[in-house]
Amino acid sequence: MTPSSGLSDALYGAPRPRRSQRIWWLLATVVVLAFELTLLWLARTPRVDDHYRRYFIEHATTCYRPMGEVPVLTPGERYPVRKGEPLGNCGVLWAGFYSPQPDVPVSARLAEVTLRLRVAPEVSPAGSQAVVVALELSRFPDSATALPVEVMIGEQTVTRWPVGGRYERFEVEVPAALIASDGSFSLTLKGPPPIAPRDAGLDANKFPVGLRLDALTLRSPLGLTPARAQP
Repeated sequence: MTPSSGLSDALYGAPRPRRSQRIWWLLATVVVLAFELTLLWLARTPRVDDHYRRYFIEHATTCYRPMGEVPVLTPGERYPVRKGEPLGNCGVLWAGFYSPQPDVPVSARLAEVTLRLRVAPEVSPAGSQAVVVALELSRFPDSATALPVEVMIGEQTVTRWPVGGRYERFEVEVPAALIASDGSFSLTLKGPPPIAPRDAGLDANKFPVGLRLDALTLRSPLGLTPARAQP
C-alpha cells in the first residue's frame, strides 16, 4: 500500500454523518439563528408601554409616570414652568416634556406634548365658567421660523398658533364644557418634529428639542384671544 493510499483511507475511511444527522444539524442551526434574530428584533423594538419607551428608550421626558399633585392655578399669577416650580412636577409635565435645569424652561422632546392643569372650583364652579390660559412659548432653535402649533383641549382642537424661535405670549380660551367638575383639564400642543442641537450644528447634544415653555398664566375670559391665533 502506498503512503497516499493510506492517507486516503485515514481521511475517507472514517465514519461519515448520516444524511438524517446532517438534516438535524441543519435544523438545529436554523433554530439557533432564528432565536438570535428574534432576540435582536426584540432588543430593537421592545414591547413596552409608552411610559417606559418615552423615559428609558427615547429619553423624551424626565417623568416616568404621572406623579405628584396637579397644583390649583390662581388667576392672574404667572407660573414659571421649570424644574422645582409648582408646574414643574411629573403630575403636570409627564407627557413628553423634559426639565433640564431649575433655571431653564421646560422643552418638548416629542412633537405632541400635554399639560395637566387645574383651576380652583370657585373660578369655574362645576365646570360652569370658561377660563383663558396664556402660555409663553417658543420653538427651538432661536432662529426657527414660525410654524403652526395645534392646540387641543382634551380631544378637541380649539386653535392653532404660529410659534417661532422668539418667546411670545399665546392665549387660548378653555370652554366650560371641557373643564371637569374638579376644575381639571388637559392642554395638548402638536407642533413640528423636534430637532437635535447636533443636527442644527449648535452643539453635540443628540436629544431633540421642540417647543419651549417658559411660563403659564390663567385669567378670566374677558377680552379676545390674540389676533395671531389661527382658527
